[in-house]
Amino acid sequence: MTIIVEGQKILAIEKGYSKPGSADKLIDLSKKTVMPGLIDMHLHLESETNKDQALMRFTSNEADIAFLSTLYAKKTLMAGFTTVRDLGGSGVNISLRNAIAAGIITSAKSIVTTGGHADPTNGYRKDLMGDPGPKEGVINSPEEARQAVRQRYKDGSDMIKITATGGLLSIAKDGSGPQFTNEELKAIIETAKDYGMHTAAHAHGTEGMKRAVLAGITTIEHGTLMDDEIRALMKEKGTYHVPTIFAGMFAAKQAKVMGYYHPLVVPKALAIGSQIQDTFSKSYKAGVKIAFGTDAGVYPHGENGKEFVYMLAATKNREGDCN
Repeated sequence: MTIIVEGQKILAIEKGYSKPGSADKLIDLSKKTVMPGLIDMHLHLESETNKDQALMRFTSNEADIAFLSTLYAKKTLMAGFTTVRDLGGSGVNISLRNAIAAGIITSAKSIVTTGGHADPTNGYRKDLMGDPGPKEGVINSPEEARQAVRQRYKDGSDMIKITATGGLLSIAKDGSGPQFTNEELKAIIETAKDYGMHTAAHAHGTEGMKRAVLAGITTIEHGTLMDDEIRALMKEKGTYHVPTIFAGMFAAKQAKVMGYYHPLVVPKALAIGSQIQDTFSKSYKAGVKIAFGTDAGVYPHGENGKEFVYMLAATKNREGDCN
C-alpha cells in the first residue's frame, strides 16, 4: 500500500507501491506496520503516579503541573495516541488542550459529593478542608449539581465527569458505595445535555453504576463490580464501558509495595483493582459497547498500549501479562 501525504493531510491511500515523482520524498515503511493514531478515552495528563502524590498536592504550583503535563502529553503522543479524553484535572488540562489545539477533550474537575471520590480536600487536616462547593465541583443537591455543570461549561470543559461511587486511590475509606442521589444524577446529566456535553461516570460498585446508567450516563469508567443486570441495562441504553484494566492491575500491584499508597488506599486497591479484567471479559462477551481507555496517570504515562495486552487476554479467557 502507498500513503500519499501533502503537508499535514493524507490525500490518498493506493494499493501497491506507487512510484514517487521527482519532487516527492519517499519514506520506505514497507517492512513496518503503519497504523492510524490511537484514541485513549480515559487518562489524566496533569499527574502521574508516585509515592509522594499526596504531598505534591500541597507542594506543586500550578506552573509545575502545567510544565509536567506537557511532558506527559508528549509521552502519550510518542506511544501512538493522537487523541485523548482527559477525565479530570484541576483546569490546567483545559489550558493544555488550548495550547496544543489538537483534539484533546477535557472534563476539567470531576463533579463529586462531599467526601466522595475526587473531593479535592480528602485527606487534608480539618483546618485546611474548608467547605468546597459547586465551583470546585462538590455538590450536595440537584440545584448545586446544575450549578457545577454550568461552571464546568463556563470554565471550558468539553464534557462532564462524575464519580458515581467511591474510588481506589482517594484518601477515603469507601471504594464502591453510591455517592449521588437519583435526583442529583438526573440534574447533572440533563444539564450536561442542555449544554451539548456527554457524561462519564467513574464507578466501581453496582448501585451507583446502576443509578448512573438509568439516569442516562454516556460511559461507565472502570465498572469493576458490574453485574448482569447492569450489563443488560447498558445494552438497552447504549451505554459504553471503558474498562481501564491496566490501571486496576497496576494499582493492585503497587498496593503491595510498602508505603507507596496511603493506608486507606491499600485495602481498596488490593480488593478491587485486580477484578477489572474479568469484568471486561464478561462485558465483551455480553455484547456491551466497549471504548478503549487506560486511566494513564494512575500508572506511568506512555504505557497506554499495555491495555491492549489485557483486553486481548480477557477475550481469550486467560490472565494478561503487563510485562
